[in-house]
Amino acid sequence: MKELLSERGEVETAPRGALHTFALLLAIPLFIGALTTLIQLLAINPYPEMTRGERLDSAEMCLQHADAQEPDCQDFTPVTLPHVTTLERDTTVVGAHYRLTFDRPASDDLQAFVAPRVTDHARIEVNGIRMSPNSEPDGPLWHDWNRPIYGALPEPVLRPGGNRIDITLTQSDIGRLALYPVYVGEADAIRLTWLSRFAFRTGMVRMNIGLAAILGGAFFALWRMNRRGQGLGWLPLAMAGATIFGWQLAYPNMTPPGSWWRFASILSMHGTAYCLYMFLRDFFQERSRLAFIAVHATMAVGLAILLAGQPVAGISATGASFIGVAIAIICILWILITTPLIARADRIALVLLFGLSASCAVTAWLDSFLVRQVVRLPLGQVAVTLLFAGISWTLVQWLVEIKRQRDRLSESLRDQVRAKSAELDEMYRALGRQKEKQVVAQERQRIMLDLHDGIGGQLVNTLAYLENSGRDDPVLRNALEDALGDMALMIDSLHSDLEISAALGMIRNRLEPLLDRHHARFEWKVEGDPRFDVPTRSNVLGMMRIVQEAITNAVKHSGADVITVQTGERDIWITDNGQGFDQDVEADRHPSESGLGLKGMRQRSSDIGISLEIDTSDKGTSVHLFW
Repeated sequence: MKELLSERGEVETAPRGALHTFALLLAIPLFIGALTTLIQLLAINPYPEMTRGERLDSAEMCLQHADAQEPDCQDFTPVTLPHVTTLERDTTVVGAHYRLTFDRPASDDLQAFVAPRVTDHARIEVNGIRMSPNSEPDGPLWHDWNRPIYGALPEPVLRPGGNRIDITLTQSDIGRLALYPVYVGEADAIRLTWLSRFAFRTGMVRMNIGLAAILGGAFFALWRMNRRGQGLGWLPLAMAGATIFGWQLAYPNMTPPGSWWRFASILSMHGTAYCLYMFLRDFFQERSRLAFIAVHATMAVGLAILLAGQPVAGISATGASFIGVAIAIICILWILITTPLIARADRIALVLLFGLSASCAVTAWLDSFLVRQVVRLPLGQVAVTLLFAGISWTLVQWLVEIKRQRDRLSESLRDQVRAKSAELDEMYRALGRQKEKQVVAQERQRIMLDLHDGIGGQLVNTLAYLENSGRDDPVLRNALEDALGDMALMIDSLHSDLEISAALGMIRNRLEPLLDRHHARFEWKVEGDPRFDVPTRSNVLGMMRIVQEAITNAVKHSGADVITVQTGERDIWITDNGQGFDQDVEADRHPSESGLGLKGMRQRSSDIGISLEIDTSDKGTSVHLFW
């Protein structure tokens, strides 16, 4: 994550990156403006004609002044609805009186009227009879600017022919007086219109309040569970600001009295935008000082304008104070566009959600603070819903990524566990093999000691007795010497580590006393390390028996005084300079007469899978083992 951020930082510091950033920041307002225009072009007509009623969009209007005596409306001016009157600080206008006329319908069904949108307090009379609730002359003003007004028109109220509706709008503070088209018709159709407008305006705002409260609690719990970064602590504050501002819109008549609450509601809207920017800045680890300074500076300027209460460029102080909110929205979209921490498809979805939310908020701002009526359908309440959707989408993507990381970590841990388990199994097998080798080595040591101290000692004592008794028996002596040599070879094979060169060295040490007694010597040409295809102990022992038999036969029967042992990579030569022998006669001789015998040597070589060639003449004998 840090590497991605550092790479992005390097691009921004380059001249080309700075130009790209400036172009992107310039494109964001154009993008919001294009979305706003598209929304208004695609928006349905908010005041369509009715088949079972009449739309009244023409009226007569006169302004009421604070220093005039009642009634002061004598000169009415024709106007077209919607009609807006802006109240400034230096004006004495406190109200606007509208007069609308309609003909009594021929239907006998119950008639009703609905004023879908009025601003601010509305006093409605039909043919001189007061029809609007909460409009006592001496009571507090009832705010009607965010809910449609519905009223039934019973039979006694209506006159044959022409009828008149008088609507008097008053404002408790500096702001706007606005009247939009009024509908008169059958009560069922009018009530349906009233319900749809109430659901779209007041109902959606109240739904947003509930969502803000629920999401605020959820975000607070999420922040308590994870306080290490991600900026989650800003979200409960943003939801608190949205709740305060939404309460002012949904329940204007249930707010504390005084202008301070209105100021607090506007301030909460600024706080919501600021907290949302800080959340996304920390969440996506965006560290642009320019954007950070711009948001704080414009927020401070906007609050100063709000406190001063002076209009700026023909826009009221409240409307001009939203400059900080606008810059925060631009920086929010910039963060979403440039962050590398989420996939491109998710970035596009988030940019569209937040962009649509900003565009809907722009429609509400234009409708509230511009003198001329340029917005067909203000969608401020939709902006808040889209904002909640964008925040929720961001956190859902974060949770999905956390789940993916957890799954990858779990899979990695499972792989490590499997690898470690395999290592442990191999270790246990190795320990088992090591223990088995130790047992075999101990058993081998015991056998060697038994052979050496038992049978070996008996053979040595027998041979010593034969020499000391004065009764020399050559056959018995040879048999004892062969038995001692064979036992020595067996003991050496138990010591051997299956290397042929080491086994040959042990044979040399064992047989040199025999050569000394017969006045012979070795010519040793064992070089390198011959390798056997299947180097088992039994195979090496069988090979060494053949070598031992060849050497002892040369010493005892050929009269040779030089015995040569030579090795190659895959063969062994045993040659002597003796008198040789007749192979046919020797092959027919019983092994008990001359040791192992040629038949036994050939059989053993065949058993262990090697080849044996014997070449003999009066100049000596050559035994060749190869494989």
